[in-house]
Amino acid sequence: MQRARRLTPRGARRLTPRGARRAANLDRGSMAVEMVIAVPALALLMLLIGAGGQWIDLAGQVGAAARDAARAASVARTLAEANSGAQAAVQADLGNVQCEGGATVLVQPIGGSFADTGDGVQAAPDVKVVVTCVANLSAFHAIFLRVDQTFTDSATVPLDPFMERTG
Repeated sequence: MQRARRLTPRGARRLTPRGARRAANLDRGSMAVEMVIAVPALALLMLLIGAGGQWIDLAGQVGAAARDAARAASVARTLAEANSGAQAAVQADLGNVQCEGGATVLVQPIGGSFADTGDGVQAAPDVKVVVTCVANLSAFHAIFLRVDQTFTDSATVPLDPFMERTG
């Protein structure tokens, strides 16, 4: 019986032990080059994920502060009380967030004045509170970037109908 010859693709060479060593020497150091490229890329990806998480957290905190401030303003008797109540609610909610210059709070009656003045101007049915915070995203400090972002949110709630409001 005749022995079957081993077929190799045309143009391909069989690796001899000496040729295998030569091919292995050509790959020497390639893992180090891959690590030099991959490690910084992965580190940057991790920093971006951390910054995204910090971004979402700050946006949520400003939104919660706006809702709490609107509720505090809705039970106030006067516009001055509404402003101070909303400011206190925002300070309580954003106490651990470092807003540059502090958080700004704007209280606006929607559809009239804050109190029924008796001269035909009806009290507003709703109150809107806008909270703005310019925060520094500290996750970018690791790559020596200072990133300031303005977070703004608003909330509108009806004025409490059981509170007596007079001008």
